[in-house]
Amino acid sequence: MSFVPTGCEKITPLQAAKPPPEQRELKDIPMRGYQMELAMPALEGRNTIICAPTGSGKTRVAIKITRDHLEGGASFEVGAGVDARRRVVFLVNKVPLVEQQCNAFREYLSPKYDILPLSGETTADIPVGETLPDYDVIILTAQVLENALRDKLITLDTFSMLIFDECHHCQKNDPYNAIMTRYIKQKVEMKSSISLPQIIGLTASLGVGKAKSQKEAVEHILGACANLDAEWISQVVEHTDELQKYNQKPDEEVKPVSGRSEDPFADMINMIMEDIEKTLAIEASKHLTTADLEPPSQREKQAYEEWVVTLARKGAILKDKKVSRAIHSATTHLRKYFDALAINADARTKDALQYLDKFVTGLQEAGFDDTDEDLVKHFTEAKGYLQEYAADAKTYSNPKLDQLKYMILQAYEEKPDSRCLLFCKTRALTIALLTWMQEDPDLSKLNPGSLVGAGASESTGGMTQNQQVELLEMFTTGGNKIVISTSVAEEGIDIAKCNFVFRYDYVGNEIGKVQTRGRGRAEGSKSVLIAGREGGDVLKEKLNTIREKLMEKAMLQVWHMQREKHDDFMRAVRRLQEESKKERHLAQALKELHRKTKKVHGMGMKLLCVKCKEFACNVSDFRKIKENHHVVVDKVFPQRIIIRPHPPKKIDDWEMNGKVYCRNCRQDWGIQMVYRQVSFPTLKIESFVLEKPDGSRLTCRKWKNAPFDVEDITPDDISGILGTPEEEDAY
Repeated sequence: MSFVPTGCEKITPLQAAKPPPEQRELKDIPMRGYQMELAMPALEGRNTIICAPTGSGKTRVAIKITRDHLEGGASFEVGAGVDARRRVVFLVNKVPLVEQQCNAFREYLSPKYDILPLSGETTADIPVGETLPDYDVIILTAQVLENALRDKLITLDTFSMLIFDECHHCQKNDPYNAIMTRYIKQKVEMKSSISLPQIIGLTASLGVGKAKSQKEAVEHILGACANLDAEWISQVVEHTDELQKYNQKPDEEVKPVSGRSEDPFADMINMIMEDIEKTLAIEASKHLTTADLEPPSQREKQAYEEWVVTLARKGAILKDKKVSRAIHSATTHLRKYFDALAINADARTKDALQYLDKFVTGLQEAGFDDTDEDLVKHFTEAKGYLQEYAADAKTYSNPKLDQLKYMILQAYEEKPDSRCLLFCKTRALTIALLTWMQEDPDLSKLNPGSLVGAGASESTGGMTQNQQVELLEMFTTGGNKIVISTSVAEEGIDIAKCNFVFRYDYVGNEIGKVQTRGRGRAEGSKSVLIAGREGGDVLKEKLNTIREKLMEKAMLQVWHMQREKHDDFMRAVRRLQEESKKERHLAQALKELHRKTKKVHGMGMKLLCVKCKEFACNVSDFRKIKENHHVVVDKVFPQRIIIRPHPPKKIDDWEMNGKVYCRNCRQDWGIQMVYRQVSFPTLKIESFVLEKPDGSRLTCRKWKNAPFDVEDITPDDISGILGTPEEEDAY
């Protein structure tokens, strides 16, 4: 086997120092009474959802279930898809959890059982289909398994148990649900004769969805059971006193804070935005209606951003190049000013100014025309005043930041070895808050760090998997005493010493409330929401508290139902599975009809750059790789683009190594990907205007909404691009 993951080396016959697997002693798994209560339905072989508070030890329960299963416990028939060996897959929904959960399993299952950790970042050079069967326990991100199943590299009956961490995500288009849809199709719809794996789900909260009553909340919970084919929800009922002893709910506090009494920076930004809006109204008045050009009164609200996006889409399809170009540039600037207002409201004025400065500098470096130059003048003429306001941090300090600093320092004064997690909404705000702390003499002593997702490049604030793991290790050991995070740390991250959770204008749904609160694991933990009085987050938090209580009542009702009327419980689960099946069949029929319609509509259609309206390519030049990547196979296309280097990033069996821009106006068109050793320009459809043969135009924000069908790439397409060395170099 060519791949051996670090820390999980395979045992070979040559390693004579190690006894054979059956003689290797394993460390005892210490189990509390309530943890055994949670584990029992699964140990009996049932498909089970285990629902218990964060910090109650669900991972340890899963390890106990896994070990018992591998040792031959429960009357469960092992599938014969590959052989009669038992294999357990532990699925996670976030990359940082792979390493964390691997370490937890390794503690109680090594060296007897071989454990493999995998995520999209580590599968690029691995033959997944041949590798997974060689291991007893595989811990991986759900998308990796879904891709392997989709590509028929492996089958579900290869495994004897699937464990879904944070299983409440098993719905709609989530990879968890894609995997379970395959499972249910085989088990329920196809009535397959092969033995399928036992299903275990772990969650702190199943939520209530959009339920407005207890009846609807019960239906939502039964829907979760249907999605996971669960015949039992395991909750702590008999050992509640013990659970409360070891799992104390953190104290919660909501701290409403007013904004700045004076904010000349925001006033000036609003004036700039108003000037742009007025100029736009004059230039576009012959092409758009007064209603189209009338902005919402409050520019800091979400409705304003939605208006800007809608205006940009309407402007993009105009035939008048000059007006369309003006609308594109103006709306781009308005969105940046909108972002700056948001940063100013939550962070320092200095941070908002730096954000705008970076945007304008980027425009200047890329080179811009008269339209951009006129728009940039608004900023350059006001910059001196904006710098003055940003420099006067004392007069124009942010009360929310002042409150946050006071509460953080108070926490460390009371308990110097505290660990704090600070949640905020966006990557941009994470960067701003980190910079603020690093520059503050008092807060910098805490050596703050930030944790964000791996979805973006490092240059735009993203993190690699290794960086995420290192940051969490530093936080655990006290190297970083406070970590600022987006939602990536909301679920599953196990930091035993964390005793303070701050949510900075960060309010999601009732599940998020339970999850973020549960990051505080240490005794005497506290969870604090710091929210602006004007933003509506305080009301949202009250509604989430109501939904959480509704969920608790619904969960109790479901528990009585499964215990006293289990046949009724299972009938409800099967009913919901049948309804889901009908919805899928209808969706598939509509998709097929839409595909046939799109094939006709796409004929003769071409793509124009959204910014300069120059021709990019024909719809017929596109091919699809792995369902999601839309690449151009036209040999002349490289003449219309500029490719700038990008740090290589491997995901599954393809690699991103460049950014693709319009040669004429430098508009961002997408990325360059390497697949099967061939480079392909991979485009994002939102960067283009679609023009039909009759001259009419439209825009799309996502590929799935494109009014044409794209064929899968073929070996002939690849060999066509590789036709000559010169053509290969062009790509």
